This record gives sequence, C-alpha cells and structure tokens, in this order.
Amino acid sequence: MSYKSTKKTIGMSKALYFLKRMILLLVLAVAFYGCREDKDKEQVRGLSEIADNEEVANHLTAFEGRGALTDGSEPTPAEEAIKQFEVSSDLDLDLVLSEPLVYQPVEISFDTKGRLWVVQYNQYPYPEGLKIKGIDNHLRVQFDKMPEAPPAGSKGADKITIFEDTDGNGSFDKSTDAITGLNIATSVALGRKKIWVLNPPYLIAYPDSDGDGIPDDDPEIHLQGFGIQDTHAVANSLRWGPDGWLYGAQGSTTTSSVSSAATENVFFQGQAIWRYHPETSVFEIFSEGGGNTFNVEFDSRGNLFSGHNGVGRGPYYKQGAYYHKSWGKHGSLTNPYAFGYLGDMDFEGDNTRFTHAILRYESGELPSRFEGNFIALNPLQGDIILSNAVDNGSSLRTVDKEKIVDTKDVWFRPIDMQAGPDGNIYVSDWYDSRLSHVDPNDTWFKKSGRIYRVKKQNGEVGYKPFDISRYSNEKLIELLRHKNRWFRQKALQVLGEKKDTSMLPDLTDLFLTGKGQVSLEALWAIHLIGGFNEKIALEGLRHQNPYVRMWTVRLLGDRFRISDNEAKALAEISVQENDVEVRSQLAATAKRVQGTVALPIIKGLLLNHDDSEDPDIPMQIWWALESKSESNSAEVIAMFRNKQLWEVPLVKQVLLNRLIQRYIMVPGVENYAATTELFKLAPDKETGSSLMKGLEEGLRGKNYSELPAELIKAIRPYKIHGEGQWAMALRQKDAHAKNEALRAIQNRKTDLAERQSYIRILGQGDYAEFVPVLLEIIGRPESEESNTIKIASLNTLQNYSTDSIGKTVLRLYPYILRENHDVRSTALGLLISRPEWTSSLLDEIEENLTIDKNDLTIDLVNRIKLLGDEKLMERTEKIWPESIRSTASEKTTQIKRYIDLVKSEKGNPESGKSVYQNACGACHRLFGQGGSIGPELTGYERRNYGNMISQVVDPSADIREGYASYTLKTKDGRTIVGFLTSRSEMNVSVKPYGGETMQFSTDQILSMEPEEHSLMPEGLLDKLTDEDVKNLFAYIMKKE
Repeated sequence: MSYKSTKKTIGMSKALYFLKRMILLLVLAVAFYGCREDKDKEQVRGLSEIADNEEVANHLTAFEGRGALTDGSEPTPAEEAIKQFEVSSDLDLDLVLSEPLVYQPVEISFDTKGRLWVVQYNQYPYPEGLKIKGIDNHLRVQFDKMPEAPPAGSKGADKITIFEDTDGNGSFDKSTDAITGLNIATSVALGRKKIWVLNPPYLIAYPDSDGDGIPDDDPEIHLQGFGIQDTHAVANSLRWGPDGWLYGAQGSTTTSSVSSAATENVFFQGQAIWRYHPETSVFEIFSEGGGNTFNVEFDSRGNLFSGHNGVGRGPYYKQGAYYHKSWGKHGSLTNPYAFGYLGDMDFEGDNTRFTHAILRYESGELPSRFEGNFIALNPLQGDIILSNAVDNGSSLRTVDKEKIVDTKDVWFRPIDMQAGPDGNIYVSDWYDSRLSHVDPNDTWFKKSGRIYRVKKQNGEVGYKPFDISRYSNEKLIELLRHKNRWFRQKALQVLGEKKDTSMLPDLTDLFLTGKGQVSLEALWAIHLIGGFNEKIALEGLRHQNPYVRMWTVRLLGDRFRISDNEAKALAEISVQENDVEVRSQLAATAKRVQGTVALPIIKGLLLNHDDSEDPDIPMQIWWALESKSESNSAEVIAMFRNKQLWEVPLVKQVLLNRLIQRYIMVPGVENYAATTELFKLAPDKETGSSLMKGLEEGLRGKNYSELPAELIKAIRPYKIHGEGQWAMALRQKDAHAKNEALRAIQNRKTDLAERQSYIRILGQGDYAEFVPVLLEIIGRPESEESNTIKIASLNTLQNYSTDSIGKTVLRLYPYILRENHDVRSTALGLLISRPEWTSSLLDEIEENLTIDKNDLTIDLVNRIKLLGDEKLMERTEKIWPESIRSTASEKTTQIKRYIDLVKSEKGNPESGKSVYQNACGACHRLFGQGGSIGPELTGYERRNYGNMISQVVDPSADIREGYASYTLKTKDGRTIVGFLTSRSEMNVSVKPYGGETMQFSTDQILSMEPEEHSLMPEGLLDKLTDEDVKNLFAYIMKKE
C-alpha cells in the first residue's frame, strides 16, 4: 500500500485490501477513543502493580514526568498525516505501512529476499512478569529477578513481523508474524541460518535452516548480561559488519556484564558499540562512550557511525576508542588510564537536538547530492536532514544542507531508517506525541506506527522477487560491483555463510586487479570465506587502494597471531603510509596486538608523520602506548632512548605527561624505575616540566615523600611550567624548601605565578603550619595584596579544618574580603563548605548583623542545604524563605496559569528578547547568544511551550544530561557541589559553580551523590509581569 505526500493523492494496489484495512482502522479508533477517558485510572493501578514495595510505589506515583510527554492531542490518521509533510521538490514521500499492521516500530531491516522485517516494541517500557524493587532519580530500575530467555518465562507483547511485496509493485501486501511473545525485544538480524534477536538481557538465535523466516525450534542463548535498568537505553541495532562480526549498540543508562561461551563477564557502564563473533563466540567492546546510542551504520568503507541524543550528527566510532559521556550519570570508562576521549564529528548546521539515527547514503538511486552524504533523523523536531560528509583528517565533519522532510504534525517521531534494495530510504515512525522516557507512567500510545519511503520524484518503486541466498557463486561475485551498497553487503553476508573456498581464486584476482570499491569488497569476501592468509595480508598492505590497506591492518589486528613477515610489513607501512585514515587504523590495531608488534608501529607513526592536529590520532596513539606501558615497559623505555622521538610535537603535547601519570598511578618497582628513567632521558627542562605535570596528576592525594630516593633525585632538577624553583622540594616537604616557599609567598614582589604555585601545593598535602601565613595574606588590604593571591589562599584554606580559619574569614569578610566580587564568592564558598563554619556564618547574619544575607546568591544558599544538617536547613529557610521549594501542587497550579496566559494572547518576540537576556541569557544560549552555565536552548523542542513553561517553573524536574550537579563529601569534612568534568576509578574532577576545577583521588572521597535539584532557581517567572511572560515565550518559541 502506498500513499504519496507530494501529490496529495492515494495510490491503491488492491481495492479490497484497502477497504478491509480502513474498516479495521475505524474499529480500532472507536475502541481506543472510547476507553481513553479511563486511561489515568489504569495507569495509577499499573504503577502499583509493577512496584515490588511501598517505597518504589510512592516514588513512581510522585515522580513528575518531564520532557516531550503525552500532550492530550489526538493522532492524525495516516492517510491524512502524510498530506501535512513538506518534502524537497525532487523527492516523493510514500506511506508504505501503518497501523494496524505495525505498532511502535522500533527497527526495520531487509533480508536477502528483499522482505521488510519490523521489530514492534509493544511491551515497552516495562518487561512482563517483573517488578521494580529499586529505582534512582534517572528512573533506572532494579528488577526483582532476571527474566528468562524466550520462549521461557512471561510472554511479552513484542513481536517481529515480515512484510513482503509479492508482486513487485512497491506495496507490502503480505505480512507474517515471525516471532511473537518477546519481552523487550529491540532488534533482529538474519544470517548463518539463524534469526538473531536482541531481547535484553539476551542475544538469542533461532534456527532457520530453510531461510523462510519462521524459526525451526527454540532459540539458543549466545549472549547474556545486557542491562535492562532503562528500557529506552537497552542493547539494540544488530548489524553484520563486513568482517563477519555481529555488531550492536547499548544506550547510556544501562550497565552490563556480558558473557558468552568464550568470554566471561565483560563489564561496561552506559553507551558503547559492541560486537560478537558467531563462530568463535568472542564478545568485546568495539568502542566506548558517545550519546544514548540507538543506531549502528556501516558505510561502504566499513566505517561505523551512530546517532546520539545531543546536538550534531553523532560519533564516527573507531576501533578501541573512547568517547565523551556524562560521567556522573553514565559512569566511568572501562579504562581508568584513558586520560581523555574523542568527540563527535565536527558539525556545522541545524543546531537542534537530536540525531537519533544516521545513514550514509550510497545506493545510487536518489538525486546525486545524496550520494556519500548523511541522512539524519530528528524525532524531537520531527524532521529529516541531509548533511554533507566532509573530510576532516582521519575523521569527518558534517555540514547540514537541507531539511528533506518536515511536518507540523508533532506526533511524527522518525527513529530508524534503512536503504532498501530499490535504493530508496525507508523510515520507521514511532508516531506518538510523547517522546520522553522520563515518566514512569505508561502513557505511550500503543496503537500507532508508520513506515515511509523516501524516493526521487516520480521514481520507480518495487522490485521483482529475488533471493540472494540462492545465487550462484558467479552472481554473488558480480554483486560485489553493484552500485547499491545494500546488494554488496548482502552478497558478502551470503558468501560468509557459504564459505566456498573454490571461489578464492576468482576473488583473489578481483582483489589484486580490481580498482576502487570492488577490491575492498573482494578483500572482505576473502576474509569471510577463510582465505585471509599471510600472502593476502602482505598484498593488502601494499595495495593501491588506501581502504584496502586500512582494512588489511584491521583484519590483522583481529587475529590471534601475527607472523614475523606481517609484523615487519606493519612496521614498514607505519613509516611509509601517506593516508591519514590508514594511520588512524594502524594506531587502533597497535592497541590490540602484542607489544613487540605494536611498538614498532607506534614508533613509525610518531617519527615519520605529524598527526598532532588530527582530531583522533593523538589519543589513539596514546591508547596504543598505554596498553603496552606495563606489559612491555622495558621496550617502551627503550623506544624513548631515541632522542629524535622527544622532539615530535605529538609526543611532547600528548604522550609524555600521560605516560608519567600512567606509571606513577600504579606504584611498584618497575613503574617507579620506568618513571625515573624517563626523567633521566628528558632532553631539557621544558620537557622535564611536561613530565612533572604528569607526575603531579598521577600523585594527586598521595605523598611525594614516599617516592624512591632515585626517583626524587631524578625529578629534582625539574619543575612544572609556571611553578617556582622550590615546588618539587616543597612537595617532598623539604625543610629548606618550606622556608624558601614561605619567604616567596609572603613577598609581594615575588612573581605572581610562582606564589600561586606554592600556595596551590599547600592545598595538596598536610602543610598546616602554613595556615597562619595564608590567613595573614587574606587579611591584607586590597592595595597591599593581589586578589588573585587571596583567592588562591582561600581555595587552599578549604583543605584544612582548623577553627581559626572560619573565625578569621568571618572577621575579615565585612571589611576586606567583601570588596572584590570574586574574592567575596570564594570566601563565602569556603564558609559554607563545612557545617561548623556555616553555623558561624548564619550567626553573623542573624545575630551579629555583620554580614548581609543578600551577599549569598540563591546557589550558595541551596548549597548550605546539601550539608545534611537539619538545624542548618531550618535556619537557612528561616533567613531565606524564598529558598523553600514550591510543592508539587503549587507548581502544577503555576504551570497551568502560565500555559493559559501564553495561550490567551500572542506576545511580542522583540520585546521578549530583552526579557530573555535579563532573566535567562546569563546562563542559557539561544540563537547564538547567551551563557553556557546551563544547556543551550536553540535545539530544544521550543514549539512545545507547555513543556518549556514546565521546565522554567520546575527546573529540577528535567535536568539536562551533562548539567546535573554532584555533592561530593570528603573524608576531612568538606562538602563540594559542582559539575563532574571527569571521572575514573581512581580520580574525580569537580568544577564548583563559579569556581576552579578541583581534583580528588577516590581515597579522599567519603561520598558522591547526584543532586536532585537544579542549579537553576525556581520562581523566575514570578518576578515578571504577565506581559513580560507572554513576550518571553514568544521570543523563545520563534523560529531561528
């Protein structure tokens, strides 16, 4: 069945089929709308049923949903909704499937027969048969038991359906439910005579020997242990890689410990790309980090991409790489020594959230501007974007060109897309006014779902029935030349299943003599059949096609053993290679292979190429070197005996300080010896300073005096850039150095940076004898002391609990410390960091009246409440009644009032701009202007003013990812509130609001908890007139 958007006409393939379908639609609509009024009552009962205990039930019931929630609007019938689309002038949009044939289509894919497989995620969001026994503030849940793998256990509502176009006219006129009763099933893949299904926590495979799509028997469990804490972020997106591995993704708010027959308990937190080898049963993390990953896309070169839930088009995932994530919410990386991460592809264009899925179009059917470029789905904005792929070193950057599909229908939620055998793009539409998962109520509209086809205007649709799995060897090889990537990928899949070694001579000839893409396809085919040997590898490494070289390097890295000849060739190519993408893969492969093979590759890359400005390679080389730093420490140090290596920019800028940090973080004879030797090899003081920086990072929170004597001797000549000459000895608590540092700190004529460095060191260890000196410094009049030095002294004094500190700061505050804004903020931050000092501060405000309560911003006031002292809480709310948060009922009333106000009369956007700048602009960026303390608003669903008003009235209800603050309590009694800037198993960095980043070793931390309340204060709209409110939202909601 096909409906065209651009011509506003309905094309019917079978009148009887259409009539039956319309009757069924009418019946379902009547049934649904007739029971809709009972929906709320059903949901309350539903929450109580899924809760395992009263505490969870209360939390679920009281939780206020946030984000794009069910808005009370009604769905538009599919045949009417398609008429509302705006489509590029040279494209058509066809409706090919809709309810009642498909509901909640979370994934679509095509098999080797051209049949369309649809995963219907009807059970979402709660697995059948489980109860919630624990829950956190992100709605991550702990269930009462582990569900059994299908077909055992409770039967869910998820199912997988096959749709066929039996007569080749472009309409899917036959449907078959292949598998039903699934319970949180997100993805399906066909191959190896099996139907592979992701039904977290399991990857299962149903036998299907004849390939008809109907399981022959019960499935076998291949993987288990995927997290199900958040069913909008569970494992998803099964895709066959060109290397024969089965790839998948995991979202951001689940934690997994995955096991297979060959691999045990692979633990990872949050977003990742993973892969599984069906023949060896090996499971591994391919790449880690990113957004809420729910998409896997391979291009013609075998590069892997995914969308995410931020601004931009998502990451280009490289093997073994680490990407940014929200450390507090999503957890640390699996490698505590990563010491950095890669970002998404650089981006230029539509600055709105978010690209749920991305596809690189390489099918040769759409207009030429699409070829090789990205198509991106944005379910929050309800549009589809064409974005050009532009080379950016070893990575890519994206440049948005146009919205190819758009609509005013807020129910349009495109979430998955695939290029089909016909070269057209197929898009699955969740179709719901709700998009946000952050509401425990199951208010999802369960009776909708659409699938569209994007094609060139007046282009042909449909294809004659075929079955690639039955093609001859000759025809399969010929498909490797096909212009449509889909056919090439399916041919590779079938070749890998057949494993007919008689094809190797023809494939080898194609590999050696073919040009361009076909030679790469031939290499993959040879590998899948089992013919990738030393001879092929050596030919591949000197092949004219750089992507053949790149993939030869990658395939070698996936082998258990590398021959001497292959290792030699890898070392040679690392020296000679002029293609930056090949060099990127060489770095990735060096991380995987044994040290004796890896280190010559690393050395060749460093000495013969300057990749210091590449977006990815510097960190990739670091990760390769780090992986060999202990296992091959002697060889690593031997490599650095080459003086030329110390002059390489990438070595100086990226590797040296990280290598020292890596060694010193894990105490031991060999690591201390390696550290000592590197300092001895340092060619000059500037390089030694870089090493010192790494040493300081690695020893944070530890005692320098415990270092071996030989290491202390080796580091004595050096200092960190900008530090004084006595810095290193001061860290070692040398008596003479203490005296010299004291003299420098007290002397205003000493270099400012040197004084700062000594003061900062005093905050990194126990130097209590310096406290009186620092107190004397902060008491100097502004004319006699730098405010910079006062701020540094106050920050250092926070590390000590001496009573005299609080008393002195309180005494000095009204006359000296209050003069400068930054000094004032730092002093107040010190006073509210410990309960006893805070109590004295409140005494001065309430009783002695020496400090004005208005000096404390609402942020500082709220931080007092985080100390966990009930008496301080009561006193704080008495002094600052405005800090008492509104009740849920009060907020609901306020939200309704402001929604009615904004609906009643249109405001003036121009007048609203000045209101925005005064009320919001200091923290939020909109239309390219404003601050960065809070999230950028340009990319939000601003047209939904009800949601925007809710977030302003109740900012804590929806704290944007990456902007949640954390309360960190130290073992010495301090409380620090701020944003996590990095986190690993050993260290945490926190940036207090308005302050400098503070770093702590995990040994120093007593507790660290996410803060439930936003830093954004409540009551912002209460200070505005009604006219101002209308104008404000008119400005916020206007088109950019």
